[in-house]
Amino acid sequence: MAEPEHGGHGDFHLPPPSIWPAVLALGIAGVLTGLVINLVLLAVGALVTVAALAMWIKDARKEYRELPQQ
Repeated sequence: MAEPEHGGHGDFHLPPPSIWPAVLALGIAGVLTGLVINLVLLAVGALVTVAALAMWIKDARKEYRELPQQ
């Protein structure tokens, strides 16, 4: 059986699974809940949001550097 050829329009890249989108969603939920309840929850939500966004960007940049160049 012949091997399929690579390099055509059918090739695409899927990123690996990541926890950061879910953590970012929790941080945003904390910010929105903190707006209603108290400033402590707002601050914690803001910290989680910024940290999750930074880590997600860091992971995406690392993955981009590891992709084979065409």
